[in-house]
Amino acid sequence: MTHESSTRPRSRALVVSSLVLIALSIPAAIYEFANALAGVSASDAWLAVGASTLSALIGLAFLGFFARIKPTVLAWLAAFGWGTGGALIFAGFGNGFLDAAVEASGLGENTVDFATSVLTGPVVEETGKGLGALVLIVAAREVLERPAQGGAIGALVGMGFAWGEDVGYYVSALEDGMSGLWESFLVRAILGAYAHAIFTGVFGYALAWAFLRASNAMRAVVVGIAGFAGALALHAQANGLGFVAPEDSWNLTYGAIEIPVLVVSAALLVWGLRRQRATLEA
Repeated sequence: MTHESSTRPRSRALVVSSLVLIALSIPAAIYEFANALAGVSASDAWLAVGASTLSALIGLAFLGFFARIKPTVLAWLAAFGWGTGGALIFAGFGNGFLDAAVEASGLGENTVDFATSVLTGPVVEETGKGLGALVLIVAAREVLERPAQGGAIGALVGMGFAWGEDVGYYVSALEDGMSGLWESFLVRAILGAYAHAIFTGVFGYALAWAFLRASNAMRAVVVGIAGFAGALALHAQANGLGFVAPEDSWNLTYGAIEIPVLVVSAALLVWGLRRQRATLEA
C-alpha cells in the first residue's frame, strides 16, 4: 500500500504531462500539415504522407515489440505527438529566425548553408524535441525501470518529428515526379533511417540514466548535458556529411556511415530493454 501511495502521484504527473503535450501538439500538427500540403494535389499528398507513414509504422512496430509500450500508452502518444506537432513548429519558427539572422550576417552562401545545417539547425531541432522528452521523463521518473525506456521515449519524439518533417520533403521531391520521391525516400528513410529518433533517443537515455543511476544531483546534470551534447554531435555529423561526401558517391558514403549508426543504436536499445526484462523475470 505504501508503494502504491508513493507512485500514484508520479503516475498522475505523467498523465497530466502527457495530456498537456498532446493538447499543445494537435493544433501545431494541424498547422504544420496544412502548410506542407497547401496547394498540393490529392495524389501527391497521399504519396507524401504514405511514404512518411511507412517509415513511422516500421519504427513504431520495432519499439512497440521491444519496449512493450512502457511506461504508458498515453506517454507514447504524447511523445510521438510532441515530435510531430510541438517540436516541429518550434523548429520551424526557430530555424526561420536563426536562418534569417545568419543570412543577414553577410557571409557567403556556402558558409550560410553550412552554418544553418550543421550549427544552428541541430541546436534548434534538438532543443524542440528535447523539451518534450524532458517533460515526459521527469514526470515518469518514478515509474521508469531502465534508462533504455527513456531512450525509447526520446526515439518516439524523433520519429514523430521525422514523420511530419518528411512529408514536406516528399512533397518537394514530387515536383520531379516519382523518381524525385524515390531519391528523397532513399536518403531519408533508408540510408539515414530514424536519424531523428537516434539523436533524441540518446538524450532520452541520458536523462533516464541521470534519474535512475546518478549518485548525486551534480552528476545527473552532467550526464543530462552530455546526452544533449551527444544528440547535437550526431545531428551535426549527419547534416555535415552532405557537405563533405563526394558528389559521385554521395549515397554510398552517406549510407556507409549512417546505416552502421542505426544498427549500433538499435542493438544498444534492444540490449538495454531485453536486459531489463531478464532481470525482472529472474
